[in-house]
Amino acid sequence: MESSLTASLLFESPRPPAESLPHLITVLDAELIGKVTQLTKSKPGLWNVPAPFDEHDVFDNLREAAPLAAWALPLNQGEVQAFGPLVAEAVFGVKLMLLDSASDEPLLARLAMPQGHRIDTGAYVTPGYEDLPELPRVLESTGWVLIPVGSERSLGLFVVNSAKADLVEKLCEWCEREGRNHAKLQREDNQLVVRAHPAPDKYRANAMGHHIDAFLSDMELAFGQADETILPLIAERIESKRRLREQIEKAKTTG
Repeated sequence: MESSLTASLLFESPRPPAESLPHLITVLDAELIGKVTQLTKSKPGLWNVPAPFDEHDVFDNLREAAPLAAWALPLNQGEVQAFGPLVAEAVFGVKLMLLDSASDEPLLARLAMPQGHRIDTGAYVTPGYEDLPELPRVLESTGWVLIPVGSERSLGLFVVNSAKADLVEKLCEWCEREGRNHAKLQREDNQLVVRAHPAPDKYRANAMGHHIDAFLSDMELAFGQADETILPLIAERIESKRRLREQIEKAKTTG
């Protein structure tokens, strides 16, 4: 069943650039990064985050600067493709986007540096790349970007320029075969929403089965054999997450 949520949960701008560009939103994980890598025939890097390994395979996750092209080095690509702890921490902790590590870095330094502003509370806020007004101009050069979005940065917004719209269609087809939900921005009653499309039932059921099996295996390893006694706890956590989502949406719409 299709569903929708208010776009303000993912975007600050009432008219984010992705609305008028070919795009797709789905869960951000190693599988998505791998598929984007295959479709774009590129070596993705994180802008604007320094790669942890240098050309001599020396590791330093505290370096303050490194060329974007360094993300193409094998050890750095290993981190990206595995969605390893360093990459996952960066995705959750800072504003960034994934793009071809061979992209024009001087252009990105000129166009892809979000400008912060001070809000009424006095806090200084820097918008995410999903709200970057210059995103269409960036895409003229890079062709595509993958931007973490959502309160936990757990979704990936894949955006391309109009010449590469076929990549979005191919990614959509892949999501359906893999049983993954995917979503797009659209207007409903003059309100911008994120319209989610579930995969066909047979693929969806298969994917859910794999996730449930993995969850049960983790529970058994950590707590012993999992049985029906965990069902009330699962129901409790589902309700807790539902309430949290409602609180976040209310805060977004009233703030």
